[in-house]
Amino acid sequence: MIRYILILGVILISHFGFAQGILSYVKWEADSQGPEKFDRIVLDFTWNQWQTSPQNINQGVFSFGFSSSWFRDIPLGKKSNCALAIGLGFESLSFHHNGEFMELFDNNNISHTQLLPLTSTANVKKNKYAVNYVDIPVEFRIRTINKTLEDRMKFNFKFYLGFRAGVLVNDHTKYRDDEQKIKVFNLPNTLPYRYGPYVRLGFNKIAFVGYYSLTSIFDEKSVNLTPFSVGLSWMRF
Repeated sequence: MIRYILILGVILISHFGFAQGILSYVKWEADSQGPEKFDRIVLDFTWNQWQTSPQNINQGVFSFGFSSSWFRDIPLGKKSNCALAIGLGFESLSFHHNGEFMELFDNNNISHTQLLPLTSTANVKKNKYAVNYVDIPVEFRIRTINKTLEDRMKFNFKFYLGFRAGVLVNDHTKYRDDEQKIKVFNLPNTLPYRYGPYVRLGFNKIAFVGYYSLTSIFDEKSVNLTPFSVGLSWMRF
């Protein structure tokens, strides 16, 4: 019985020693065959607000957003800690508030959209405005790249500075009280585009993200609702 146990032990040691050698060889080969690419799929979960609100308009605390992006990661050298990335993304943002959007006309019959306090006295259960964009993001990426995969799993610092430009594909309001539900699509005088810088700062698969829009949601004649967002990113592959 003891002999069989010793034989089994020798087989296991030999097997795992051989497997470890193969694994190390594969890792060395993988590390030596061109630059590694990171974070080609990115999901952002954000909290959104307007930078300023019109008079007597309060923003809701629970205003959240979600975005998903695919990137082409382009390392700047075989073992470089820097890379460029260009991608394609979709983002949906919602803003809760206590106002209502109104299309008004000036003396020249030119339309403009304003956000005014609600006139309804009903018990409001939901009042939000949502926008959806398709974006092209570009990032300059700085990250630590350690020698082995195990080291990278323990510590991999990332600083990604980006800029995104996109087009508006949909916007709508959603209102609900005790008596009615109202959903209105495509408000007048919305800007058909947006752009602005953002930054990601984190470790491994998780990062903090912040975006600052350089454009309002509506045109210059209308209410100035310029968004910003902060949140968390989850990055893979």
